[in-house]
Amino acid sequence: MQGVIRRNRGATPRQEAERLGSALPPLLVEAERVAQTVAQGVHGRRRVGQGETFWQFRRYQPGDPATAIDWRQTAKSQAVFVRETEWEAAQSVWLWRDSSASMDYASGASLPPKRERAELLLLATAALLVRGGERVALLGSGQLPSTGRAGFNRLADILLGEKPDGRSLPPAVELPRAAHLVLFGDFLSEPEEVQATVSRLAGRGVRGQMVQIFDPAEESLPFQGRVRFSGFENEGQTLLGRVENVRDGYRERLARHREALGQIARRAGWGFILHHTDRPPQTALLPLYTAMAGASERLGR
Repeated sequence: MQGVIRRNRGATPRQEAERLGSALPPLLVEAERVAQTVAQGVHGRRRVGQGETFWQFRRYQPGDPATAIDWRQTAKSQAVFVRETEWEAAQSVWLWRDSSASMDYASGASLPPKRERAELLLLATAALLVRGGERVALLGSGQLPSTGRAGFNRLADILLGEKPDGRSLPPAVELPRAAHLVLFGDFLSEPEEVQATVSRLAGRGVRGQMVQIFDPAEESLPFQGRVRFSGFENEGQTLLGRVENVRDGYRERLARHREALGQIARRAGWGFILHHTDRPPQTALLPLYTAMAGASERLGR
């Protein structure tokens, strides 16, 4: 993080560890813990990047340096090939979280608001990716993708220090082809709006993952009797005399909305994961990381 934390002379290792830990934002500490837990449950995979060990040949792409061209391999065919070594082409992953007002919802004091869980998952995803040598950046921040501890700290500084822009869908930022994008949000926007956003990105070759974050009460509508509902985004208030009378219709509409989101993701070749805030964050992070690794390997990355 920003600034310098100096060691206290005479402090025991345990005291020093506790002091250093207390200097970090709790959300960041939790994200590191979640990432470490998931990292222990997945196997490492070979990566391409800086190094001398040969990895593979692949076709030349615009932007590749001429020095990467392998002329011997190129001479064997009509295509131009470049030679990749391990760690040379680390994946670039952009991360984004919904900052609209609906993400502030939590149905009980024991549950985190959806925004807090989204930020936790985003940071844990970034921590896990940089452990694997990937480059990460926060979408819309102007930050270039970077790896290592410095890259992770820079992303965390921006995320935890920025003023939410209130967007329920990601901004129209141009990403390079074959980039990977991970979106965390409740995706309560109209399916047509989500479709337009995903189609624009997928049309440029961007691979993506959508992680829908829901409070369990939003899923089941467990309330009883007379209840007044207040919208988070200027929708006004709705008074229902008996909530149980609309519960089945609500659940059916929610199921249709989620099925539409799943279809949007499938048509684009993206992944879609549902996560509830009463579940451990690892239950979303593990399948997310596995899906991203699988998508990269299918493309020969």
